[in-house]
Amino acid sequence: MSRLTKLNDMEHLMLNHWLDTHDIKLDHHTRNQFRDALAIARVFEKIHPEVVDLHSYIPRTSVAMMIENWKIFNIRVLTKLNICISQTDMERLAVGAEGAIESLLYDLMVADYSLMMRFDSDKSFNHFDNVD
Repeated sequence: MSRLTKLNDMEHLMLNHWLDTHDIKLDHHTRNQFRDALAIARVFEKIHPEVVDLHSYIPRTSVAMMIENWKIFNIRVLTKLNICISQTDMERLAVGAEGAIESLLYDLMVADYSLMMRFDSDKSFNHFDNVD
């Protein structure tokens, strides 16, 4: 079953705000670049460098090789974030199917907020541990 679903209007608004926050313009050019998982890995590495290791990826131009990068991204990054995409999802991303990248970016946005909340709660917890 596909994890990449069509976003509703509210999800689109939330995603657009998150993209603006990170200076990401989702136009035809970036959508084309995002067909390769390396481009998405670079974006998420800037936001959460502890989650992504860019040494695992090679820039790809063929759909078959882009799917290989998506497999690596799925195993090394998405599973850490409790996101898992199917082979069909990877194929949709690699060919630039309509709405596929937006759906994945939305999932990454949710994961980003989750990681930020976890970091903030850890920081607060440690602060209270150090108070006498």
